[in-house]
Amino acid sequence: MLQPEFRVRRIGQRYDRAQVDALVERLIATVERRFVDPMVTVEELRSAAFRTPLLGPGYPVEEVDDYLAEAERWLPHREVAKPVQPLRDPKFTPVRIREGYAPHEVDEFLERLLATANGRPVERPVTIREIRRVRFTPVRLTEGYDVEEVDAFLDEAERWLGG
Repeated sequence: MLQPEFRVRRIGQRYDRAQVDALVERLIATVERRFVDPMVTVEELRSAAFRTPLLGPGYPVEEVDDYLAEAERWLPHREVAKPVQPLRDPKFTPVRIREGYAPHEVDEFLERLLATANGRPVERPVTIREIRRVRFTPVRLTEGYDVEEVDAFLDEAERWLGG
């Protein structure tokens, strides 16, 4: 499925079609080993950013992000610099009275993030775009993770992936 068939959306979260199409065209040329300068890299796929059209149609964000995450596996040279030491699962301070993030959501995302950063196989690698967009459910009066600690960790994780 090299050539994607993105739906077109007029409202909601969407990416500029021309920008996405240009990257996809270069990606397909890279995968097929046709001349393209510069060739698309894993780092470029993970850090790709697209405009959101103010008016008019665009491609759904989720479809494009899923396609680009899948496309990483197709690249002919996909070595990515890995940390010198494996990244460890962070420990966040639990909070109850003030607002925190839902622990199960944070834990699920971190599992994928750490696998991606440490070069372990993962069904859907985390991208820089996904780190920037992730939103966790805020909780109060039930135990949650400290918001500032989680946000700081995500900022650091973005740097690991080359952002």
